[in-house]
Amino acid sequence: MCAEPVTATMAVSDFEVKVKRAATATVAAGSRILLGLSGGADSVALLRSLMAIQMDIRAVHCNFHLRGEESMRDETFVRELCCRYGISLTVKDFDTIGHIKAHGGSVEMACRDLRYAFFREEMRRLGCARIAVAHNADDNVETFLLSLMRGAGLKGLKAMTADNGEIMRPLLEVSRKDIEIYLERIGQDFITDSTNLECDFARNFLRLQVLPLLEQRWPGAKKSITKSIGNLAADFHLLSGFIDSVCSENSLPYGLVADSPAPESLIFHFIRERGGTRLQAMEMARAAKNPRTGAVWILNDSQEVVCGRTAFEIIEREGCIALPGLMVEKLVPTPDVVRAVKIPDGNRTLYLPDDPEGYSLRPRRDGDFILPLGMKGRSLVSDIIKDAKLNAQEARRVCVLENAKTKEIVWIPGLKRSRLHLVDMSSPPSVIFRVSLKSPHANQ
Repeated sequence: MCAEPVTATMAVSDFEVKVKRAATATVAAGSRILLGLSGGADSVALLRSLMAIQMDIRAVHCNFHLRGEESMRDETFVRELCCRYGISLTVKDFDTIGHIKAHGGSVEMACRDLRYAFFREEMRRLGCARIAVAHNADDNVETFLLSLMRGAGLKGLKAMTADNGEIMRPLLEVSRKDIEIYLERIGQDFITDSTNLECDFARNFLRLQVLPLLEQRWPGAKKSITKSIGNLAADFHLLSGFIDSVCSENSLPYGLVADSPAPESLIFHFIRERGGTRLQAMEMARAAKNPRTGAVWILNDSQEVVCGRTAFEIIEREGCIALPGLMVEKLVPTPDVVRAVKIPDGNRTLYLPDDPEGYSLRPRRDGDFILPLGMKGRSLVSDIIKDAKLNAQEARRVCVLENAKTKEIVWIPGLKRSRLHLVDMSSPPSVIFRVSLKSPHANQ
């Protein structure tokens, strides 16, 4: 659970002790830290406090060129600040508008994507253990409210984390007011982004209008919301093991769905990391009550979830499944070869009297049928798959070998052999062709 934001009476040493405890909780002593430095109060306070506790710091600054001279003012301030304290600094210029034209999205999202891509590049280049950013307790409250307005679940409502293994936020338990008091007490100036005083953006609207009203009506509202964030984060971590186990599997049994007190939520966590939506989870929860084998929900470019016989199954989408290759051997019909032809091997091998170049391997299609060896009449390939009790992923991978001229299916690898195009064992040809699949996932 997150601790409560520190009070405005915090002394300089207490502030730095709190930052040290947060910064060193998950990284080894002496680790190099990459600090995102905008020049605003938060990042400057983080710089000075990390310096005070003698962390190895490398700073980076992003110039998005969105505010004309003000953007250049910020860069100049950061350069002078780092020069004054001997901090290594890398500055990068971005064509933010060009990025938006090419990729779409809002200005805020474009800046975020560009910023973190740059941070990760520098993190690798400089050998840093973490990227340190200056989000504070007030930022976390705003993030919570934004997630709430989007209808987020537990994962979204837990807001930001202090350290996710890549990005650390040493100020996450510190209020914005305490940050400003710290800077005042150490005599450190900073710059103010004029857009932070506008209400054009959702976060600024919360900061300048909504939260002051909440504090006026319920004094200590931000402190209470911070407690709630901590409680939600604790609940999320408690449940994350179960959620991860569900998400790591490629099937979700209908029985597990039926026994769950929250079937839609269970299904959503099963599909969400693969691109599934709440609406799809709702539809699947209804379908689970009376599963219709073969029903499909598309999750992303390469995966879909289908109703199998006993479970929802994640499978590769058609068109994303590579056909196995054919391995062909020419055999002289010696007595040993003739005996081998007669020995059943689960239809993993096919023997042909003519060159396999006259045959083609393809995915199965609706309506495909074969004239099974040892049986009269014909059988649908779909019925053969059903009788074999294949799961949805195995069924999707079934392929057939057909004669290119007659279009007759002579082999369903691993399942059935046709009574057509057999080797005449009473009068064997001079060469017998033995055919098998190269791929290890042949329909076994």
